[in-house]
Formats: sequence, C-alpha cells, structure tokens
Amino acid sequence: MNIKSIFSKIFKGEQGEADVLEAIGKILNQKGDGNYYLIPKASIDDPAGSSREIDLLLLHPVLGIYVIEVKNWSDLEQMDENNPYEQVKIYQRMLLAKIESELKKVPINVEYRVIFPSISKAEASKFYAKNPSYLNLKNHTFFKDDLTDEDIFAKFFNSSISTLPNKKEFLKISEMLVNQSRLKQKIIPIITKDEVMFFDHKQLSIMNGYTGGFRVIRGVAGTGKTMILANFVANRLERDENEKFLVLCFNKNLAQNIKSCFGDKFINKNIAVYPIMSLLKRIEFDESKLGMDENTNISQKYQIYESDEAIAEFRAKFKAHLAKHPIDYVLCDETQDMPAGFMRVIYEEIKDCIFFIDEAQKFYTYTMNNIADIFHHPKFERIDMRGRVKNLKNVYRTPSNIARCAFEILQKDSAINDYYKKSFYLNQDFISDIQCILQDGSIKLAELDEFADLKKCLKALPNGETSVVLSNSKVAVSAIKESVLPEGKNVEVLTIQSIKGLEAQNVIIHNFLPFLQTIYKNERALFYRKFTSY
Repeated sequence: MNIKSIFSKIFKGEQGEADVLEAIGKILNQKGDGNYYLIPKASIDDPAGSSREIDLLLLHPVLGIYVIEVKNWSDLEQMDENNPYEQVKIYQRMLLAKIESELKKVPINVEYRVIFPSISKAEASKFYAKNPSYLNLKNHTFFKDDLTDEDIFAKFFNSSISTLPNKKEFLKISEMLVNQSRLKQKIIPIITKDEVMFFDHKQLSIMNGYTGGFRVIRGVAGTGKTMILANFVANRLERDENEKFLVLCFNKNLAQNIKSCFGDKFINKNIAVYPIMSLLKRIEFDESKLGMDENTNISQKYQIYESDEAIAEFRAKFKAHLAKHPIDYVLCDETQDMPAGFMRVIYEEIKDCIFFIDEAQKFYTYTMNNIADIFHHPKFERIDMRGRVKNLKNVYRTPSNIARCAFEILQKDSAINDYYKKSFYLNQDFISDIQCILQDGSIKLAELDEFADLKKCLKALPNGETSVVLSNSKVAVSAIKESVLPEGKNVEVLTIQSIKGLEAQNVIIHNFLPFLQTIYKNERALFYRKFTSY
C-alpha cells in the first residue's frame, strides 16, 4: 500500500503532509509495532463548540498521541508572525482537556511535533543562530533531512513520560478523535498498519430504521458490507449484551476475516461465525441419509440440498439446534454462495435476518443466481421483497484501480449487467454508477511461466509484506513451494480456485492464461465474473 500516493489523492496540493505521512508510516511498519491510526485532517471540538483541524494525528497504543503540525514553508522567517508551536500547543491542550473530561484522567501520552518538510537542517541552523530562543523547541521540530534519515526520525517518538492506557481506555480515546458531526458530512480516511479504512456515516446508516424481519444489502466487492455487518452486531450488543448472533459465510478464510472485524468482541460467546459446511456439521445434518458420502463433490451436494428431503432434514436439525442454542439474529455474508433452500428455512425459523449479497461474485455454477432464489423459491410461498433491499455503490477498497479494472471487465458480462439493471442496482453500467473513492494500485502483466522468472519476481518483493502466489493446479503449487520460494519472505502459495476470502498486500498469478482458457471452455457463462475474481 502506497500511503503517500493515497494521501496525495485525498488532499491535493499538500505534498508536505504526504511526505510526512509516508515517513511516519514507514518507520512504524519497519519497527514491527502493533496497529496504529494515522488520521489526516483530524478535527477536534473546542469548548465553544467550534472545530479545529489538525494536519496529522497519530494514535498508537504504546507510543501515545502525536499532534503533528506540518508547515510546507520555504524558510523560517515567518515564524514570529505565524508561530506553529503556539498553534499545535493549543491542539495538545484541547486534547488533554477532552480526554480528562471524558475519562477523569489522562492515561496516554499526548505529544506535539512541528515538521518543515521543505526546509533543510542547514537552513534551519542559520535561523537558530539568529533566533536562539527557538532552540528550546528543537526536540519537537523536524526538517526535510529527518524524513529520509530513519535513525534521526526515530527520535520523533521519544517522550519525556510513558503512560500506557488499557485496551478499554484506548478504544474510548479512539472514538473521541473521530468527529461525529464531520462523520455525517463526509468520508473520513484513517490509515492503519495494514490498510486504509473509511468511516462513512451514509454507509453505516444503511441499517437505520431496521426493526426486524429480513433486509438485503447488495454491493460489489469493496463496498463495505463486512464493516456494516460488524457495526450492526456491535451496536446491538451495546444495547443488549444478551442478544445472540449467528454469522454465516462460505469458507474458513471468510470466517477468519469476519472474526477479526469483531476484535475483542469476538470473545463474547453471543457471536458465532461459521462457514456453511461447518454449520451443517454443528447441527448434525445427516448427509448419508440423503445418499451423500466423501466422494460426493460440492456441486452434487448443492443439487441435493435443494431437494424436499434435504430441506426437511435441514429444518428438523436446525430447529433442534435452536432449542439448545437460541439465536436472535442471523447475518449471512456472500449469500449468493449459500444453498437457497437452507437460507429460506433459516429465515422462516429466525425471522430477523440480514443477507449480504454480490451477484457479480457468483463464481460457482451450483450456487444461487440472485437473492430472489430465497424469497421466490419454488418449494416455498413467494415473499415480496419490495422495500427490503438496500444498495451500496461506494467502493472503499484500496487499491481501487484494481476494482475499477474488474468493473470494466464485468461490463462485458451482459447477463450480470441486465440483472443489475432489472434489480435497480445499476442505472447505466458499473463504471458510471459505482464510485471508487480512491483510485490507487497497479496491475502488472509479465510472462512468468518459467520458474526462474517467477523466482526473480518473488525475490524482489518488499520485506515485511504479505504476498500470495496463485497457480492453476495443485501440481504447480507443490512445485513452486519446493523450488521457487525465497527465504525471508512471507509468501503463501495456493491454487487460483482457493483465493476467495483471502487478502494480501501483493498477489502474483502464475499460469493465468491456461486457467482462463479452461474456464472459457468449461464455464463460459461465468467467464467474466471468474476473470474479475482473480
């Protein structure tokens, strides 16, 4: 993730802040510290109710809070007229007062820094010689040279005191630093160790007004469906800690991603997250009774799951499970990959269900075509879906250039385009109707079919970043693991088919052309959707 380029896109014309942001993030990542939050253009309310904007705010559970003022001046001669130290000290005092008011104490360091990214230390020395009073602030001041010298810039994090908040205090402080009134007006980017997150009031409020029954949330990849899911559960538990939630997804990778979204809340026994196959095992769904065994492939299983016998078996076992393990809400991620009949039974037994769906990610011939497969199921009474479907159209994922490329490919899929227009998701097409918040990230094409070329590519990957190599067969995966992987790199090797739900900072696809040729031959109807998924 190139946070400098991302920041430049958010705040055009402010290159100094972008340079500072990159330097801070680089050092924190190399130190291997835990997660942190860098909030560009953070705002804080003063006692009078007006809002003050801070250039950069760093929030770290160990290092503390750093209020950072960036001055992209060409010289220091205007210091007396426009003193940045007075300004940044005001922000520091406001933060201290706000934290003490909320927590009745200040359990975290609150430091301030002033950075001049366009002025060298040599130029600054001349100014200090004429203005020695400013030397007292030297420990709080950094210049252009410091941004590229890791040893010097590491002094940025020196602190005269060391006060560590507990986890609950840290989370409370984090919430205080996201201005709620501003949150309702615009999308706020928050840069963390591994990603750029976006807090969008409009997106999170899509569940406002929900009082029960079913709701369908539709959105393509990167529209924040999982964040909405986690936010809904967290809000409900805050109101009533006794409510119980069942979260369903397609595979173990997705289950792990969802669990991580809940953080410490996942310790709460009121949240259960299961891949669909794990749920079937947990409720003791008897596949042998339906003629299935270890040789029955998943495509055959899904066909059997839609039979009267399978639906009756699922209903009986699910009801028996509920008698011992009551559930208040069911939330289903990637609903398009679930057995439609089983989802209908779950709705009829629970009633309060939220289905997250992206029909553009229907990659398997055996899964449902659209959400109507549940509510217009031929074996059940038809249910009207009007007023129950909400659409998401902002893509928050970075790098969203890759998402945009996927949408351009998806436009060639006439079936999915026609379906989305009939369901009122798209008025025109993916590129016209879906907004990519940040267009960043690169896609590179190269012939890497030879293992020697692949090995050279892997060796050039950045240290400390997660990478995935995908190939078209298990034989190729084994060969890459045995003879190609470089030492000291965090690289996982998988088949292309197993990528769903897995994320990494770098993805290398090996033998992609033969894989596409196989899809085009065997699953032509899903060709464009499978192409974009990989």
